[in-house]
Amino acid sequence: MTDAQLYFAIGLPVFAVLVNIIAGIIQTNSLGARFTSLESTVNARFTSIENRFTRLESRFEALIGKLNAIDNRLI
Repeated sequence: MTDAQLYFAIGLPVFAVLVNIIAGIIQTNSLGARFTSLESTVNARFTSIENRFTRLESRFEALIGKLNAIDNRLI
């Protein structure tokens, strides 16, 4: 076995492992970015729903106030 063959036999698997580690790091960072994007989307949807419920709640309170006014007139 020549020196070049030994270097290839040892160096090629080491190189493959290093490339695999780097690819895993890149994939992990990409996945983290996707989770961050998903989190902001979900937060925006919940904020929108909260705003809708707040408006609905104020409308119900106005309706209850009007019903109380009608009730007071009838009494």
